[in-house]
Amino acid sequence: MTNVAQALASAFQHFQAGRLPQAEAQCRQILAIDPRQPDALFFLGLIAHQRGKPDAAIEFIGKAIARNAKSPLYHNVLGLAQRAAGKPGEAIKSYRRALALDPKNVDAHVNLGNALQSKRDLAGAVESFRRAIAIEPGLAEAHFNLGGALLAQNDLAAIDAYRRAIALKPDYAEAYNNLGLVLRKQGQPSEAEAAFRRALALKSGFAEALVNLGNVLAERGNIREAITCLRQALALDPGNAAAHSDLIFNLNFDPKIGPEEQQAERRRWWEAHGKRYAPAATPRLRDPDPERRLRVGYVSANFRSYAATYACGGVLTHHDKTRFEIFCYSDTTLEDELTVRLRQGADHWRETTGMSDEAMAEQIRQDKIDILVDLTGHMVGQRLLVFARKPAPIQMTGWGEPTGTGLATMDYLLGDTVLVPESERRLLAERVIDLPGVLGYWMPETLPEPGTLPALTNGFITFGSFNRRSKLSDGALRSWSRILRAVPNSRLLLKTKGFEDPAQQSGIRAVLAEGGIAPDRVRFLGQGARQAHFEAYREIDLALDPFPHGGGMTALDAVAMGVPVVSLAGQTICSRVAAGCLTALDLAEFIAFDEKAYDHIAVAAVKNLDLLMRLRGELRQRLMSSAIGDSRRYAGAVEAAYRDAWRRACVDATA
Repeated sequence: MTNVAQALASAFQHFQAGRLPQAEAQCRQILAIDPRQPDALFFLGLIAHQRGKPDAAIEFIGKAIARNAKSPLYHNVLGLAQRAAGKPGEAIKSYRRALALDPKNVDAHVNLGNALQSKRDLAGAVESFRRAIAIEPGLAEAHFNLGGALLAQNDLAAIDAYRRAIALKPDYAEAYNNLGLVLRKQGQPSEAEAAFRRALALKSGFAEALVNLGNVLAERGNIREAITCLRQALALDPGNAAAHSDLIFNLNFDPKIGPEEQQAERRRWWEAHGKRYAPAATPRLRDPDPERRLRVGYVSANFRSYAATYACGGVLTHHDKTRFEIFCYSDTTLEDELTVRLRQGADHWRETTGMSDEAMAEQIRQDKIDILVDLTGHMVGQRLLVFARKPAPIQMTGWGEPTGTGLATMDYLLGDTVLVPESERRLLAERVIDLPGVLGYWMPETLPEPGTLPALTNGFITFGSFNRRSKLSDGALRSWSRILRAVPNSRLLLKTKGFEDPAQQSGIRAVLAEGGIAPDRVRFLGQGARQAHFEAYREIDLALDPFPHGGGMTALDAVAMGVPVVSLAGQTICSRVAAGCLTALDLAEFIAFDEKAYDHIAVAAVKNLDLLMRLRGELRQRLMSSAIGDSRRYAGAVEAAYRDAWRRACVDATA
């Protein structure tokens, strides 16, 4: 036994020093003498786990447990191997066995919390991490993990957890990075930026922090620096498909980037991340009957109160169920009442949060989906690597970020003739399907009345824009300065998430001040509740769509509240979303094609109060009775597009 003990000690020393071959050799020598020696079996399992061979680790540690089931260490490490093998449920059982043997095993509490979080049991994860902290309050990693579970629940107590982790470990770059994420969620972008910069100062080459810094810089309107950060992150981590999507999305806001470069970057995404997963051939049609009931799948991380969901919600809730069977693949983590409504309207609801791309693609294949629709594009939460695998014979993208994906496996983009003119379609990977409008307008709530024209009671004109900060380019702000100068005593109301932040306000005021606009002519409002969002439109006479990236649902929200929108249709798809909506509503007189015309239309419109008064009383009805605002009618147009695509595929399949 002394020789065995010495050999085990030697194996452990080799293992700690990273000499895995020598450690393995020692263990096998022991097993040659005693094939059932549990510690030697366990060490072989630990070595296998270290080498990234979880199945072998499970086998060895399982044999060790068969000889000694009372070792909490065995069960704890078995859980690690099981989780690495993609078996979180079995890992949870192993961690709980370890804790039954040793209730104060901090490592097992932390590991259990991580496994529970991977299974979306966030409450259980929080409890596990708090138990670990109660046993060892000075364990910075436990506070960090607690912050992650709270962040996933959108619980702002995550801030305290990360700050405690930093207090215990001042050089904890990952904690600063995650603290920045929570601060950004809380609407404190300047503080978030500082946290990300601190993370990078502590850990050079921290790609994740560079991505986060880039995104928060974009949110603060620093588009060029944001793009630089994202390119640096990709240079460090070229395989990061999500970061590459962030870059693509933020290129939409750069006035120096044209349609050719935008689409070229999308093609680069395909070559770098998606092409390797594409099947050799398009999946065969299941039962190529052109008129049969079709299975349509929708993929989104935002089946909740979210702008893009209101663009397609009418389609989801008004499908003809006799002709279409609806599947929703939901990565939605922050569910709300709208999620419940959409779930009730679907024939099948699949929770896909945490599911791998391949597993999700396989689920779609098993569901025998005929037409798979992406609702996200290159925005946060995209699952484009699922679409790269082509799990459905027909794949489409639309509504979320309808600017093209670049995927050779994406067959169609749902748009309109204004959004993507014929001359630009050659640049896209997808074939464009023209709907009555790129966006539908679904309004499940009761809206407040538009009210009277504010100028009549105020005695001055109020312009407004309720678009995200990243869309408010310096060019747009300079244009708004010119418009305000041309309309004496006029005001500007800006509203979006984060505008409670004085730092956000000062940057915008500075650009406007360069154009001669005094600070007291500009007012800021934060995001607020949805009802308050609509009520704020009662305070403006004319909405100004930003450029080069215009609004979409914000423009339609304005119209629903009786407020016309002036928009500049530029050279890129994202500059023409509002223009497409205005065209569908017969409001083309509010569309400009250069900045001079944009300024002129805005100034001329507010000089005609009779026109603005008339539009305030009629725009909502015009929208709700239109081809994009009548949800049943719009859903019918989308279904007709699906059917046409299916019929074409049937012809090709039988040719």
